[in-house]
Parts: sequence; structure tokens; C-alpha cells
Amino acid sequence: MSISSAARGLAALCLAAAIVPAGCARVGTQGPGAGLHAWTIPGTLRWADGEDLDNLNPLLSTQTLVNDLSAFTMGYFFMFDDRNNPVPSLALEVPTRENGGISRDGRSLTFHLRHGVVWHDGVPFTSADVAFTVATILDPKTNVLTRRGWEEIERVTTRDAYTVVFRLKRPYAPFLNVFFTPVGNPAILPKHLLAGVSDINKAPYNALPVGLGPFKYVRWDRGSQVVMEAFDRWWGGKPKLRKVIFKIVPDANTDLAQLRSHELDAYVRAPNYQAPQLPGIAGTKIIEYDTTGFGHFDFNVTSPLLDDVRVRRALIYGADLDTMWDKVDHRIGRREWTPISHLSWAYDPHAPRYPFDLKKAAALLDESGWVMGTDGLRHKGDLTLRLKFVGNVGNLGLDARVLILQNAYKKLGVGLEYFRYPTNTLFAGYAAGGIIANRKYDMASYAWGLPPEPDLQNQYTCDKISPKGLNYLGYCNHKFDALVADSLRNYDRASRKRDLIAAQEILMGDAPFMVISQRRDRLAVNEDLQGAKPGPSMDFWNVQDWSLSR
Repeated sequence: MSISSAARGLAALCLAAAIVPAGCARVGTQGPGAGLHAWTIPGTLRWADGEDLDNLNPLLSTQTLVNDLSAFTMGYFFMFDDRNNPVPSLALEVPTRENGGISRDGRSLTFHLRHGVVWHDGVPFTSADVAFTVATILDPKTNVLTRRGWEEIERVTTRDAYTVVFRLKRPYAPFLNVFFTPVGNPAILPKHLLAGVSDINKAPYNALPVGLGPFKYVRWDRGSQVVMEAFDRWWGGKPKLRKVIFKIVPDANTDLAQLRSHELDAYVRAPNYQAPQLPGIAGTKIIEYDTTGFGHFDFNVTSPLLDDVRVRRALIYGADLDTMWDKVDHRIGRREWTPISHLSWAYDPHAPRYPFDLKKAAALLDESGWVMGTDGLRHKGDLTLRLKFVGNVGNLGLDARVLILQNAYKKLGVGLEYFRYPTNTLFAGYAAGGIIANRKYDMASYAWGLPPEPDLQNQYTCDKISPKGLNYLGYCNHKFDALVADSLRNYDRASRKRDLIAAQEILMGDAPFMVISQRRDRLAVNEDLQGAKPGPSMDFWNVQDWSLSR
């Protein structure tokens, strides 16, 4: 955490005004709550993160934003705290062999559920809701973005209203990543509201879900805001905030302007290129934290322009990632070459690297048969090495990176055409025609947040190529798959680490994408806000403890 600009100027202000220290507790006019800034609305949090959204049901969305909102409103077995440790929520403890939650054969997981929990409409939560949700996820008619992990479930048994057993087809070591934890996963659904719905994909529920979290949805004003209110019957007690307003502001510069004008109390994951401007905003404080996320440039390896690994390696050698990190990211985070974070026990510091080298890049393109033409572009038969690069609108950091990339690629005879889409169009699911999910690109840029238990299956194995999973690259290597599969079946961490290190060597050798950097994020907030403790996987794991009051 850095010290706010207001705090830094406090001593000078007190000295100049010859006011006793007690009179300098706050800068500016006090608001309606004693000791608060004039712009603070007691008990109301207004926040944004530079995105619009496609729906509010995490069953049908991959957006980080939808997962963020669901941390306020929806129900999960566990949360992940500021140290990435699992925190029991609707399940009372993490199953282990020691507590009998994992059977001897590794195929049965027993979850003991919390008593006295009610849905936002007052109906009791039971194991029947859990069983119903699993069945909905596994229903082939449900447009889930992935069934990774869920497909490992052979059957679900509800021993009683508060005990549920997942019988697996085989052991599944990273179950904490998948089974009702809010890191890119579905939340528990209300059976009493959805059991009779003929098509969950089109249910009105998706626009205003009834959940189990400390806050409940009030309304979604499309293109404007999502409004939530405290749910005082929440099992953990009354939340300290009374209202939460997510403002739909899909432009980072506008988000920054609203933080300056104090129309926002929190700006989540402010992009790195804005980082130097944040400390100068009066009345704010900045919380910085390492994450398990990483920014990346992806290749569509099924494209005839990119199906040769030599071309992909050339394009990585030709990408001046260090300059991007220096000039755009202001050296925030870590320049890395592998998706698994340095925070993880499975991090590989020796993964293949491709430092910026235009001569090596040009030699690889020559070797792979791409010949420079009189038009300044490379050609091979009827093909021209002109790539379609896609990203999201309002992303000035990406705009700057693409410019650096275009300038370098021009020297190599590679054309790069840049297309920008609204976030909810770019990341829409396969069935909804999403640009990324349907591989309507040659290169793309976005960020993945890997789960706390390292798992490379969903994004990179052959059987997860979209629409079956989140492998939007079209990448497939069976040796890699075998190592990943073994890491999923073995509960022994040392064995899993060996598998995952070897898998990273293969993955980065095949070069289906390049890592821009491991992310270090920041939360810029009204300095009146108390209780925020963002972590590597979740920003809002403890929203019930956030407050704007004195």
C-alpha cells in the first residue's frame, strides 16, 4: 500500500495553517458522516473497473467482472483470502484425507454445508441446490463456457440437507479451483427458482440472479450501473456497507476522471499505464498486490499463417516485450515467460525464453519459407503474412503495446491490423459468437488469472479447445496433455510439481502465446474506505467487512 497524496500533504497543511494535529485528521470539508470526506456517501460504495458485462450469472460468463460482482452476491463453498488460502463459506471445511473429506481411493469428496443459510428470497439453502447446480452444469444444453473439472464428477449424493458427496470418476487434485469457488466458476443456483426453467441460457434469472452472498441485486441498468443492497439475513451477519453501485464505465480514462472527481470510491485493477497518476489524486489511497494473473499475446495456432512453430517463435523474438513493460507498464509486475506465477510452488524459472532479437526473428521467418516481397511484406505461396490482432475498446495500454509491436513487425515484413471490440463482444462465449472463443483472430491480447491450485488444463489441453473449454488458441500437444493429466490425478504435491515443470517446458517451447508480464494489480480507493484486503486471486473475498463510515 502506498501513502495517499492527501496524507503526504497533511503535515505541510497543518504547519502552514498553524492548526493543532487533532484538527488535521481530514483534508477538505466533512461529509454527512462525521469525519468523512464531503464526497463520501456513508455506507455506499461506488466502483468501476473499465468494463461492461454480458450477464450477471457466472454460469454463463468468463468475465472477471462477473466473478467480481458474484463475490458480492452469490454463494460458494470457499473464498480465497489475501494470501490465496481457502476460506470456508457455505462449506464448513476443506476436504482432506486427514479429516475424512477425501476417501482413501481419492474419488469421493464430502462437503459439510453451513446451517441456517437462506437465499435472498428467504428460502433455505440445502444440499439439493448443490446437486441441482452440478446437474445444470453437466447438462449439454447449458452453454457453460467450460466443464473442466465438473466432468470428473460421476454422481452427486445428498446424504442429508447439509451433507453432499461428489463421487469422482478418478482422483482430481485441484478440486478447490473448480467446485464452487469464485475464480472463474459457476455459483450455486437456486433449485426452487430454476428447476422448472426450460432453457437456463435464456432465463430472466441471468439478468438479476437471486444469490446467497452478503449483498443482493436490486437492478441492472444496462450500459449504466448495477445496484446491490446489503442482505441483512446473510449467514455471516449484516454487511457493513448498505449499498454497492457498480458503474459501467468501459473506458479507463473516464474511470480515472471519475476517481479524480470522487464519483467513484474504488477503481479496480487500474491499468499499469495509469499507475503514475494515481498517487496524485487527493483523498485516495492505493493498495498494490501481486496476483496469479498474467497478460499475454495469443496466437491462433490453427491459422495457416501461424501453424508453424518457427513463425510463432519468430514473432515472440520480434516483440519488444521489455520496452512494453518499461514504457507502458512502468515496470510494474514481473517480466516472465511462463503462465504459472512466481507465487506458486509450481513456478518454472527455466521455461524457454525468446528475448527481443530481430535478426533471430528474421532468420526463423526465412527458414520457414516466408519471403520478403517488394510490398514490404512476407509471402509464402498465396499467403501474405498480415495478421489480424484483436483487443478491447478503451484500452490505452493495449493501444500503446500494439504500436510498439507494429513498429517492430514492420521491420520483419509482418503486417499487423488492429481491431478493437466492446469487452462483452470480445469475450462472449462460443455459442454467443465471441471473437476470442470462435478464434476470429490471428493474434489477441487479454489476461488470464490462473487459479490458486496450478492447473494448465482448461486453457491449453487438446480436449479443451473451444467450444469444449477455454483453449481459444486451438493448441494441442499430447505429451503436454499427458503431463497435465498426471498432475490432476495425484494428490502428492512433489509429483505434481515435476509434472507441471515439464509441462511448462513443452508449452513455452511450442510458443502458442507469449507472456507479457505477471500482473501486479492496484486498487485505488477513497481513503475513507476501510477493510479492503485484495489478494492474488480475489479482490472482493471479504466485502462484508468493507465500510465507508465512522
